[in-house]
Amino acid sequence: MLGRGPWLLLALLLAGCSLQPDVSQAAPNGRVGTAAPRLSGETLDGSALSVDFKASSTVLVFWAAWCGPCRKEQPGLNELAANYARYGIKFYGVDMLDHDRALARAFYAEFNVPYPSLYDVSGSLTAAYEVDAPPSFVLVDRRGNVVARYPGEASQAQLAKLIDQKLVTSSGAANVSPSTSSCACVCAFSSCAS
Repeated sequence: MLGRGPWLLLALLLAGCSLQPDVSQAAPNGRVGTAAPRLSGETLDGSALSVDFKASSTVLVFWAAWCGPCRKEQPGLNELAANYARYGIKFYGVDMLDHDRALARAFYAEFNVPYPSLYDVSGSLTAAYEVDAPPSFVLVDRRGNVVARYPGEASQAQLAKLIDQKLVTSSGAANVSPSTSSCACVCAFSSCAS
């Protein structure tokens, strides 16, 4: 006769499967050259937010409180958000895979994040942009089109270079960018070359 151990393990495994978000209804998109999927929902503090991509160029930051690279990058992202604000470029976060909103709020408080973040508990926003893991970045121009994607960890200089190439120069916002470095862009996607 089998003990309770195997049955308990099976029950826990099946219960874990039901905790996964159902993203089967999300329409995947977010590819470079396509219109950015609609982005709206609840922020970390519970208020409603709907991002209007036609109002400004946008940098989307997909992150999670437990993500080590996200923690490492956040001070640089704060600086980039402040530097590019004068060019009308807005930053928005999408908190993914954090099932405890309190942890996400603690991250925001610890790093004094200056831009709002949507809380994507269901995973539908992340799925709509075809983002697999944090950190990931998606750049959207003033026409509402995805112009670049950067999956994975990126330095402040890499992101500044990408923003300069895809959002600042393409919008004609300025001839001089606020980037802090002129290092070459190390791209993780095919659309980096201008």
